[in-house]
Amino acid sequence: MLRNPNSLSKKDTIIEDPTMEPYFMTRSATHEFTVFERVTKGANNKKYLRVVGYPSNFGRALNMVVRELQDFQGSKDFKTLKSYFKKWDTITQKIDKALIKDELV
Repeated sequence: MLRNPNSLSKKDTIIEDPTMEPYFMTRSATHEFTVFERVTKGANNKKYLRVVGYPSNFGRALNMVVRELQDFQGSKDFKTLKSYFKKWDTITQKIDKALIKDELV
């Protein structure tokens, strides 16, 4: 489902980081998480938000972002499990470094 970027509630907390682009999360006033992807569509390059999912907590939201980055950014053709897990490790290490740099862990 695509949404207008201006449709986010002013009460929502927006959680974004360059390492997660084009994805970001929101946390509603009722403490519910949503993961979004920024997309551009159409001849006019109109910007939208695609709802990726509604994870139950922050950890699952972060995991959902990593899975999206793994499965939909770059190569989708993995000849071995090792190559799949190597890409997974690369993505999670980038996010881990961002968390450590910002002293969140």
